[in-house]
Amino acid sequence: MATIYPTLENIQRLKVPPTDGELHLVKYLEQNLDETYEVFFNPYLDGDRPDIIIMKKGIGVFVIEVKDWDLGLYTIDDKNSWSVMAGQGRQRVKSPQSQAFNYKKNLYDLHLPVVGIRRLTNPNFYNLVHCFVYFHKAGQEQLTSLYKPVHSSNAMHRQQVQSDYRSGAIRFEKYERVNESLLNKKRQIQRDERMSFGYDSIQKLVKKIRNQDNHVLFDEDVYRDFKRRLSPSEHEIKQGIDIKLDDKQQRLTLSDNGKQKIKGVAGCGKTTILASRAINARSRHGSEVLILTFNITLKNYIRDKLSDLQGGRDFTSFEISNYHQFFNSQLNNTSRDIVELVARYGLERLYDVDLFSEKDTVKYDTVLVDEIQDYKPEWVKIIRDNFLKQDGEMVLLGDDSQDIYARNSGRSAVIAQGFGRWNKLTRSYRTSYDSPLNRLFKEFQLNFLIDKYSDTDVIETPAEQLGMGFSLLKHEKLPTADFVELAFETIQELIKAYDLHPNDTIIISSKIFPLRKLNDLLTAREKTHCMFETYQELAAILGVEQGLLEQMTEHEVNKEISASSSEVERVRRIKKNHFYANSGNIKLSTTHSYKGLEAKTVFYIMLEEDEPELIYTSITRSTENLVILDCGGRSVASPFFSKAMK
Repeated sequence: MATIYPTLENIQRLKVPPTDGELHLVKYLEQNLDETYEVFFNPYLDGDRPDIIIMKKGIGVFVIEVKDWDLGLYTIDDKNSWSVMAGQGRQRVKSPQSQAFNYKKNLYDLHLPVVGIRRLTNPNFYNLVHCFVYFHKAGQEQLTSLYKPVHSSNAMHRQQVQSDYRSGAIRFEKYERVNESLLNKKRQIQRDERMSFGYDSIQKLVKKIRNQDNHVLFDEDVYRDFKRRLSPSEHEIKQGIDIKLDDKQQRLTLSDNGKQKIKGVAGCGKTTILASRAINARSRHGSEVLILTFNITLKNYIRDKLSDLQGGRDFTSFEISNYHQFFNSQLNNTSRDIVELVARYGLERLYDVDLFSEKDTVKYDTVLVDEIQDYKPEWVKIIRDNFLKQDGEMVLLGDDSQDIYARNSGRSAVIAQGFGRWNKLTRSYRTSYDSPLNRLFKEFQLNFLIDKYSDTDVIETPAEQLGMGFSLLKHEKLPTADFVELAFETIQELIKAYDLHPNDTIIISSKIFPLRKLNDLLTAREKTHCMFETYQELAAILGVEQGLLEQMTEHEVNKEISASSSEVERVRRIKKNHFYANSGNIKLSTTHSYKGLEAKTVFYIMLEEDEPELIYTSITRSTENLVILDCGGRSVASPFFSKAMK
């Protein structure tokens, strides 16, 4: 039996379910191909979603486009263009064969740069991928009938141009040009028909795949590169699985009037609790729920959580924003001139001033505030006093250990006055309970954070010594000279050695400068998704030649940025607002922008000046694989990691 990715059980619980044809073909392939074949259903490739891709080591790759079309509604013209009956007329559609060939082209041009580059010097690399189309609601006889008119039309046109030439109506040059064009179109139409199979010829399709000869160019390196990009990400594997909460978590999702505060360790499920409570609140009172974060990028993550819990993407009852954007929108709603207010109070102080106390503001039955450790006490009071209905529900969620802005050291009780006692969560679900990562996180808290935050919650771990239940845990000191280049080499080696999926991989650092340089190196081999401006984008913003920017030191680049800081910040805000954790690509982000999110594999660029809170926030983004690339080995935590991660 062939191996199916993801499993059939997984495929049947996806948010976008398979069509009848897709499911039928996947099941048939599983039963009629042996274990040397790997079948990938609807793999996510940077926006491309081919229906089915089959791969066999040493042989090649097969792209299959599946259509549940009623071919009685479709016609093909002399140019091999497809049309479908729509309303009172016909409408052009892209042919299924063109779709399959487009996926093949993008595999080389976009998704597998290494193979694409090899193809430039050896065209035979293009023969590694074969394309087919499966029509689930059509038999072979119907396919023949579909193509018969266009074959006849092509033959008639060739006869006509030959007759015109013999009669002297056209010259030889035109005859040769037109006849060759018609012959090319004939060959294209014949090719498309040969690669098409109906429900009654599915066995011929499988036979064609089985009979494919070995291909010397489909070596181990090429196979693994295909496999890494085609394999389902953690997000796809977990899609459709019910999110299970323990008894304490479940109690905290119950919506009720009053004020409450929840704090817990990284990975304890705060965002899941928040999303569940928001859904329950909407069900309880039927009105809109306000959800506030500090980190802009968390907005889409919260939407994903709501989608997972609801089973759909209906967000009409949830207003999700970060504090500053919400503040600005409410100034606009109350007809305040933000330019005048900035001039009066200054940009930094503006958000600490209650400008709504005498204004008619919208009031919410429920307000949920995430990342409360990043909020100032003034902000909590502004939200509570102006946007919460009397006797409404307001819940604060956070984690002292992730106070990377150093706003509330020793002040967690003050920021949350009037919200009762803390509901504490000490069990992390980001990693498995017995994972060595949990022990690493706990030991880091005990070494660097417990004295500073006496009331902090320490991650709960088993008492016994743990085994090696992880794939990759590594601390590597790299010299400051050529650090970015050496970090890039290490990242590439580990991606290849461990077949790390791009969608599951994040590279984070406290500063943008090394990340921007890393991105520049990565884009030659990988598709990336940055939460900051790339060199190309920065050059356009600043009006400076890209090559010149790439040669500048960090200080020189920052000096250039400071002269256009408002425009650079605008671009960064746009990127954060449109950041999606499941873009399919390797992601690069500052720790500040990735706070609250998680990834299976985290590469953390640890700089000498990184504070313990920032280091803790960085390492706890990982759910399984953690690689710390230590710049210079002079961080306050370097000795700790050298010992703890041997």
